[in-house]
Amino acid sequence: MKERIIQTIHIHHPHKGEIFKELVKWGESLWWPQGSLISFKNLTQEIKEGTIYLQKVKLPFGPSWHTRNEVIDDKNFYIKRVFLDGIFSQGYEEIYLKEENNLKKVIYTFSVSPHGVLNKILWRLVFRKLHIKNLKKILNALKIYKEKKE
Repeated sequence: MKERIIQTIHIHHPHKGEIFKELVKWGESLWWPQGSLISFKNLTQEIKEGTIYLQKVKLPFGPSWHTRNEVIDDKNFYIKRVFLDGIFSQGYEEIYLKEENNLKKVIYTFSVSPHGVLNKILWRLVFRKLHIKNLKKILNALKIYKEKKE
């Protein structure tokens, strides 16, 4: 069961590069919402291609998994993280930053296959909705942070 979720947000900010720097810090940034259900722990310290994170859903019995920054392309404003284990043994997250009608458009893509019968059931019944809601909160926090700093 391959699942693909795409979410977008438009940000009023003159500098694409400044927004991209914040996207690279994803999970470790100042704007990351306090109430986010996802925690990120950088296991390799420096943020670059190859950086590995431990991510966890902050709920009782919430799943955890490792991801790795596969691509950080500051010329094309593109980031790709791949899932290494846990509930999502296959898949990736992509973040594109584009210019659209004098706005900056962040496009977040989440493409995964939950691993195992129990994880597939939990994903469908609980975690999918929570993930979508949490992503909206995260993207909105970025928008508020960058538009205040403009």
